[in-house]
Amino acid sequence: MKVLGSPASLRIVRPTTALKPTNVSRKLATAVSITPPSYLSLPPPGPPHPLPDPPVVTSLGTEYNENLFRYTSGRWLYNESQQMAQRYIKFDVAALHGIIASVCSSPVLSMEKKEGLFNKTLMVTLANGKKVAVRIKNPIAGPDHLMTSSEVATMDFVRHNLGIPVPKILAWSSHAANNGVGAEYIIMESAPGVQLSTVWHTMDSRQKKNVVNSLVALEQNMLNAKFAQYGSLYYRDDIPQSKRAPRLYAHGSRRFGSEEKFCIGPIAHRNFYEDERATMDLDRGPWSSPEDYLCSLALREEAWISRFAKPNIHDDPFRNVPGPQLKEEHLKCLEQYRSVVPALVPTSRKVLASNLWHSDLNPGNIFVSDDEERRVVSIIDWQGCWAGPAYLQMTSPSFLACDGAGLPSGLDFPKLPSEYDIMSQDTKAIMREDHKAQMLYKLYEIKQLYPYRVNDRETRTMPVRAAGRTWKDGILPLRLALLDIFSRWAELSRSDEPCPLRFTREEVQELKRQRDRYVDWHDFLDDVRSTFGMRLYGWVSPHEYPSKRALLEGTRSRLPVALTSQLEEILPRDWWPFRDTVPLSSAPEVRV
Repeated sequence: MKVLGSPASLRIVRPTTALKPTNVSRKLATAVSITPPSYLSLPPPGPPHPLPDPPVVTSLGTEYNENLFRYTSGRWLYNESQQMAQRYIKFDVAALHGIIASVCSSPVLSMEKKEGLFNKTLMVTLANGKKVAVRIKNPIAGPDHLMTSSEVATMDFVRHNLGIPVPKILAWSSHAANNGVGAEYIIMESAPGVQLSTVWHTMDSRQKKNVVNSLVALEQNMLNAKFAQYGSLYYRDDIPQSKRAPRLYAHGSRRFGSEEKFCIGPIAHRNFYEDERATMDLDRGPWSSPEDYLCSLALREEAWISRFAKPNIHDDPFRNVPGPQLKEEHLKCLEQYRSVVPALVPTSRKVLASNLWHSDLNPGNIFVSDDEERRVVSIIDWQGCWAGPAYLQMTSPSFLACDGAGLPSGLDFPKLPSEYDIMSQDTKAIMREDHKAQMLYKLYEIKQLYPYRVNDRETRTMPVRAAGRTWKDGILPLRLALLDIFSRWAELSRSDEPCPLRFTREEVQELKRQRDRYVDWHDFLDDVRSTFGMRLYGWVSPHEYPSKRALLEGTRSRLPVALTSQLEEILPRDWWPFRDTVPLSSAPEVRV
């Protein structure tokens, strides 16, 4: 145990115009609305039902412990055994109580479990009335030791060196085998304030603007720290010397101290350790150039595909792709991607700086003051955060998402439509709310993202996103991204070198046909998933599971014969998406 003292789905959607070789990926980014077919008999879902608060349990016992170990906040409509196994972690509850009591100088009175998809958080009430939070890492969260040790070091660094309000860590261990608990854990103070998700819908425009402005100011502190290489942040003692970057900060950049304490080491992101990748000898950094990082994504997948990829095996059948997956096609396409990597990298040093960034600023990870000001007072869940190229790192927070239709570019703010005065009162109310949401997003964009703008951003970033996911999403997204690079080579290339990619007219037309078929299939899957109100990987709340399962079993029999015949032509193996695709014989029993 260590006690501290003072120390991001790729989706292709139907374009609105015919395919032209000059601008493929931008047209593919144009979304369309879809009306659920009549044979999907459920009405479109409303807002997700809030999950019931788990009970506070104060006594120990076998059944209580099992409920702590298992994932109990949801069910999956397919591949449930695999999903449950990835979130099952057994640990010594009594030993954990003892460590908490020792660290906090008070025995544990009760524990309340709260769950995300990657971790369990135990909200602990002590006998002295104080509360602490204990984070337990699930197996799916990422690599042993590295994920926890990087999260702790990152929280320590941003709290004490950058002034970011994060919970104070009281004790932690990243070595489950010898810490007495049997699981990696982090014991930290509870976050102050109130969770943004509980008050955002009741806040006025001034308060929401305060949230945006205070968040921007905190993120600016992170952007001021520029590191020497790309990778995850660690305490130096937690990483072998051979895996550390030689220095912490970039040459000529501002120093924030603690260079003898912290280092940049291998990336701890779960994508580099998923499935057999965890035991493979891969380039996980740290990387000294953006080109090295971008190439490592393809080299990682090339190594895994060559040895382990199995056709038509997906952890989510909604990702299933038409036709067989051939290793040779994937390897060739990834090699082509590596050949154009130098052209994908922007020239501006500012956007290439290695910066820490919190990529999951959803309203559940932000706490605001419990007063009229509503300023950000704490940010939680730093798991997986790393120091990467700024232009790839920086995105807008999810709670600022808005309808982008008609959103002006550059420094212009959105305006109400010219026909606003003649609209009905109900329509005016909707337009005002949309306009307020767009104004908040634009405020953040201008203050935070605009200074880091990059020409041809989508053309540069789309292939990077696709290269690390070809076996899951199919090879088509990367092929289309490469076609876009080919068509825009003159704008991207830094020299007069010819583009190493070649596309014939026939190949472009074939890509168009493949894209249309891909979109048709995923339109149908999106209809089904939306109609049945399920989330990623078929997740539904526990109380909805029986009714959703019964409805699904009846839906397949009601599908028109013409539709099923078309689907069988596209995916003859098994087109029905609600099926187990990843067998797992040793999964724990699913309990309701």
